Amino acid sequence: MKTDSATIKTGVIDTVKSQGPLVMLVVLCVIAGICFPAFATSLNLVNISRQISMFGLLALGMAFVILSGGIDLSVGSIAVVASIVALQAGRWFAPAAVVAPILVGVAIGAFNGALITWGGIPPFIATLAMMLGVKGLAFVLAGEGRSAAAAEQVVNVSGWFPVIFRGDCFGIPYPAIILIAALGVAVVVSKYTSFGRSVFAVGGSEEAARMMGLNVNKCKMLVYMICGGCAGAAGLLLASRLKAIDPTATGGWELTAIAAVVIGGIPLTGGLGKIGHVIYGVLILGIIPNLINHLRISLPPWYNEMITGMLLLAVVLLQSLIAKRGTR
Repeated sequence: MKTDSATIKTGVIDTVKSQGPLVMLVVLCVIAGICFPAFATSLNLVNISRQISMFGLLALGMAFVILSGGIDLSVGSIAVVASIVALQAGRWFAPAAVVAPILVGVAIGAFNGALITWGGIPPFIATLAMMLGVKGLAFVLAGEGRSAAAAEQVVNVSGWFPVIFRGDCFGIPYPAIILIAALGVAVVVSKYTSFGRSVFAVGGSEEAARMMGLNVNKCKMLVYMICGGCAGAAGLLLASRLKAIDPTATGGWELTAIAAVVIGGIPLTGGLGKIGHVIYGVLILGIIPNLINHLRISLPPWYNEMITGMLLLAVVLLQSLIAKRGTR
């Protein structure tokens, strides 16, 4: 009987560790559907899918970095610079508006990786410095370093450019299609390629990864380039949505991306988790402000941040308790 009880406990712990984010998402959706009938309408679901697309791309890139044992605080700044580049490039050569922001993100990500691998700077410090520097660059590109209000400006872009965010294919928004495609690629890369296995190995133990013959520095460089490229793609969607330059548009996005990854079951220590589950965290954080809107009351935006913070704290605490129980 004791053996059966221990087996059941182990099974419950394993289930919570692997499917906890999905259970949380299902419970949240059920409660939302019961309390707010308009929540499950196609119009509302399409709206949610558009809203989460940008955060979803950031979270996927962040997932690779966190799995490798790092962190990237610069993704929000990269996204806003990429959006400005997309709008400016769209004035001269339309296809460049799609390619340029992603290339800019990859380049900044590569610089982050170089600072961390060759420079020996801790990821937190390197990406924090990059966040501040790139944010300043965004204001310079937007309005010669002027105030946020003065820097904001509407940009004349090609008629097809707003369609990237607002268009759809058979009722499925283009941003959702982009996010699903990126998610599929991320899952395949993480599960079925040697690079994906290297990311988990480096996150588990850099020293052990080196002893296995893995090129740790190359792996780190690639994860930061991937993260930067995803931030650049998010900036492209932002530019298509706003059709205007706003250097303050991505404030706090990096923390939202980190929260989505952690809620999706990937611990900040790295080396564990499933990238596919990150989408659960993205959906949970996307549904919360939608539910607040359905309350039909005007709440300041920091209520959403407060709820996200409490949810993140609860998830991290649960991960810690499960880890201790598993060790015992």
